[in-house]
Amino acid sequence: MTGRTKTPPGAATDATAPDDRLLMDTYMSQYRLPALAAADRLGVFSALSEEPASAEDLARTRGLDTYGTTVLLSFLTALGFLAVHGARYHLTPSASAFLLRGAARYWGPMLGLGWDERCTAVRHVVRNGSPHGYRGKAIWETHARSPRHGELFARAMHAHSAAPAAALAAHLDLSGCTSLLDVAGGVGTFSMALARRNPRLRTTVVDLPVVEGPATRVLTDAGLTDRVTLRPGDMFTDPWPAGQDRVLFADVLSDWDDERTRELMVKARESLAPDGRLLIHQVLLDDSRHVSATAAGYSMALAVMTGGRLRTLPELAALLEEARFPQCAATPVYGHYALVTARPG
Repeated sequence: MTGRTKTPPGAATDATAPDDRLLMDTYMSQYRLPALAAADRLGVFSALSEEPASAEDLARTRGLDTYGTTVLLSFLTALGFLAVHGARYHLTPSASAFLLRGAARYWGPMLGLGWDERCTAVRHVVRNGSPHGYRGKAIWETHARSPRHGELFARAMHAHSAAPAAALAAHLDLSGCTSLLDVAGGVGTFSMALARRNPRLRTTVVDLPVVEGPATRVLTDAGLTDRVTLRPGDMFTDPWPAGQDRVLFADVLSDWDDERTRELMVKARESLAPDGRLLIHQVLLDDSRHVSATAAGYSMALAVMTGGRLRTLPELAALLEEARFPQCAATPVYGHYALVTARPG
């Protein structure tokens, strides 16, 4: 017995491991049927057959929410059921053949056979513009009331973030940094990866109190409690430590609407040292919003669960400028993820 951990047969090392695109593609595909079924129930295909329309015009004439309709139409376009000419959405041949009520090959009854809670959630967000959360209950309030839900969510985010965090740590030069604030950092997944790569770095993780228990266990197991500090609290209402070399939002800003996102950006600017940088790690939509079915599906998942939104780089840059970050740049990092770096001005 050598005492060394054995590598499972077929497992890849960090150097040879693929990125997680296949996992992301598979996970986000769970919204394909709900989007299609909800659009059918809401009469989207019949309406566009009669008159192609923009998302704004369709929402107005059908009494739907504009943002929810935009997310739905972008997703359906990425899936191949709609096409965009100018700003107006048109049916593709597949949609015309199978998604018009009364047509000989109409698939509506089959879609109805697959109707479930997630279909209801998509229909809700397109109709009302508000997130469905956990079966109609707000996600963050549920975590606060139910430690079990909060811990399950924290564990899921840790599993989801482990590989992207390691890739970001390998990509990011923090050689001159000694402090980093990890906002809504969960159990500290990104902080741990960055701390391991940068021995001089000390990080602070701000997140809700419900995360403190699992975070403490994870950090203790990793032997990083002396370099990663937990700061339980509400990121919107509680103060943040000042003088930080870096402030990191990893998969955070996409959980919120524009107003709350600007709030967080302003707090980040106020927490940075004069020569500090803001780091935003997340999936970005392409400018058309419908090239990637995975990104469009992710956007739908956010709208349904948190009321947040996936943004294009120009949309994110506009919010940054309003929060007095006049300069930003984006680079691909891992899988579907990019890193946006911004300087305060």
